[in-house]
Amino acid sequence: MTSSKRTFSFLIVGTVLLLFYVHEQVAMFQVSYSIEKKERQVARLSEEYKTAKFRVARLRSPDVLSKRMKKLSLDLTAPKDREVIKITKPQIVSEQTTKATVPAPFQFQSWLHLIKEAQAKTSSKG
Repeated sequence: MTSSKRTFSFLIVGTVLLLFYVHEQVAMFQVSYSIEKKERQVARLSEEYKTAKFRVARLRSPDVLSKRMKKLSLDLTAPKDREVIKITKPQIVSEQTTKATVPAPFQFQSWLHLIKEAQAKTSSKG
């Protein structure tokens, strides 16, 4: 009786191991099909990107832009010297700028280096 139990347990263990092996093989095939599908998708998207990039470059070309200007009747010319106003940035040195470079003594000083410039929205009501 012990030999039949041993044989039966070997059959059960062998069957479980074979089922596990088959399951792993099926999983490998599923992953390989998934990889092939993703590779085809990457190739398709890459081709779409190249064509879109070509279209953008073509639309930005001087020939297309000049044809579009003529079609829309735009008379764009370079400005003349008397039409250009040059604005120079004033160089103001005062005590306020030197005080601004002194580190702030409060605990949020480490956050101040994140602020690069302030931006404000202007209302478009007019």
